[in-house]
Amino acid sequence: MRFASTFLIATLLLLLLPLNAAAEEWSLEWEVDLGEGYITTSPVMFNEHLFVRTSGFWTAEERPQVFSFTTEGMERWNRTSPTTVQHDLSPLQPVSSGQGECGSWPDLLLIGWADGVIEAVHPSNGSPVWSATSSVNGWGITGAMALDEDHVVVPTRNGMQRHCLSDGSLDFSTNLSLGWRNGVLATPEAFWQGDEEGRLWMVNRNGSVGPSVDVGGSIRHAPLAVGTGLLVHVQYPMESKIMHVDTSTLATTTLLTSGPSPAIPIQQGNLTVFGDSKNITSVLCQATCMIIDQVESIMNGEFSWAPSSQIYAPINTPEGGWLVIEVDAQGRFLSNSTFNTVHDGYGTGAPAFGTTSLFLGNDAGWLMAYTNSLPSADAPGYDWTPLLGALLIAIFSTVLAAITRSNRSEWGLRLFTIMVLSLSLLLLPDIAQQWSERLPAVNEPTVQGSWDSSWPEAWLGTQVVVFDFGDERKVTLGGFLGHESVESLTEAALEDADLIAEIEQTDLGPYLVSIDGQSGGGWEYFVDGERGVLAMDSASIESTTILHWRVV
Repeated sequence: MRFASTFLIATLLLLLLPLNAAAEEWSLEWEVDLGEGYITTSPVMFNEHLFVRTSGFWTAEERPQVFSFTTEGMERWNRTSPTTVQHDLSPLQPVSSGQGECGSWPDLLLIGWADGVIEAVHPSNGSPVWSATSSVNGWGITGAMALDEDHVVVPTRNGMQRHCLSDGSLDFSTNLSLGWRNGVLATPEAFWQGDEEGRLWMVNRNGSVGPSVDVGGSIRHAPLAVGTGLLVHVQYPMESKIMHVDTSTLATTTLLTSGPSPAIPIQQGNLTVFGDSKNITSVLCQATCMIIDQVESIMNGEFSWAPSSQIYAPINTPEGGWLVIEVDAQGRFLSNSTFNTVHDGYGTGAPAFGTTSLFLGNDAGWLMAYTNSLPSADAPGYDWTPLLGALLIAIFSTVLAAITRSNRSEWGLRLFTIMVLSLSLLLLPDIAQQWSERLPAVNEPTVQGSWDSSWPEAWLGTQVVVFDFGDERKVTLGGFLGHESVESLTEAALEDADLIAEIEQTDLGPYLVSIDGQSGGGWEYFVDGERGVLAMDSASIESTTILHWRVV
């Protein structure tokens, strides 16, 4: 009987151990030093090969280059422009083969050079297919091109040009004003492009200049089309503004004033993400455009979307690295972390992604490839270490029980009892958390989990904290951003409200005992109206959480 009981207890403990999913891990596969230049635009994956460009040579006779690598890090070809100048910042543009009214073309890699040359080369070997020229005033092409069916529209130093993809023949060339990194947007109705003087230009599809609007600063990215018009991030001497432009009336609306030196924004569906020297900001445009979330970071380069719902953003500081932000479809930043490499430093280039690879380049000219060790989605992996340990414990427990039964040794039973008790205490926090996560949420009708109309509108879209002392005394604070746990948000709110709290560390995690000396039976929290079931350091929250603390 004792044997059966012992085996049952060991089995139950085994089943109670959590199976932890393996965390996503990247391991360095290879690295290449591309020399004195820096990588300021994202590497490009095309036809299972990697393409990357360098820029910014300031010594000797080095010149900017475009390289092609295999995904294993073997160089296939490189192409140097002996006549280009500094600041080769136009992103590489891959084009799949096709045909149109102006002819047919093979797979192409389009390169815009700072000496004003537009090149189309074969991605397989770098040999030229066609080339064209554009105006130069200090420099030539520095912005992003736009594909337009069987044509490509190129932002030149002082306007835009449209070329046929098959042979590079010029469709039109339109003079506007001087630009810098000012990419072009192609829409079915027209083309849009900004300049250094703060003017947003519309160019008709025949190349004639349409109306324009003055936004007062520099526009250094391609405008972004949304259902209600266009979005632009305008640079001023000490700040920047995210602005909405109504394309029918050319009326402008400032959505947000933020830090200087805007990044190149990125868009996916109705969601647009902007960056600058102060914040990374998400904007959701539906019936109207609204600021959704922010996280502090110095981001002056390009973003990229990972195959998962993550954004990678280079951190442009001496410490460098890449900020990885988990974002949902509504633009809320669910979490963020920093991806670091052995060559961290200043960076503005976004990563490129392969099937299981991550390719990174920085201002020091290092190109790095990382491989994801996470198993494929078809075969989800687990961390089997806890399971193996539990299995060994179960086997040991069974053997010990058998010895105890056969020898009828009192010491064996006592030893077994001590082992079970120790194991139970060891597993108690994990078991409690596993059970807590599976308990249904309990709604508390007396606790607010929705917006209170008396709160300031400035708190909309932020995190709000309510401390309810139960004697008609409430302390409410809002406007918090970026907190990922109940503990972090609570600590920030306590500090802002100048409240003194007593927090006790327990086996289950930190426990809020009292605030300003008021303890009652302790304090409990509710997240958006639902009772908290985890310790506050383990409870994650969203970017628009309403956190309500109540004395018991």
